[in-house]
Amino acid sequence: MASRIWEVHSKLLGGAIGTTLDGHADIEGLVLSEKAYLLAVRDFRPRQIIEMVRREGPEGAARRLVEHYETPAALNTMGGRCLVVCRGLDPVPVVKRSDEVAAKPTAAFAVR
Repeated sequence: MASRIWEVHSKLLGGAIGTTLDGHADIEGLVLSEKAYLLAVRDFRPRQIIEMVRREGPEGAARRLVEHYETPAALNTMGGRCLVVCRGLDPVPVVKRSDEVAAKPTAAFAVR
């Protein structure tokens, strides 16, 4: 089985990034889908995301990432895609790329 990119990053960064049972990246409690992780590492180095989670907590880091990708410049660069926070059956919210969710993203999805 091939490693996911965050597993490679994790080996270089002391194991701070894991994989959930659903196949998402888990950065010390901040859970991102694969597409969300790939989008996030375009603007933030994995070490910066880890430090953000340690400094602001998983929900604070999720909020910061969502806010970053809501800016007009980011939306224009990313073809209108942004990050949203989805709450499913799992008590841990998952950050996903907007094209991964069924409904059009609104402020109701964002952690505020």
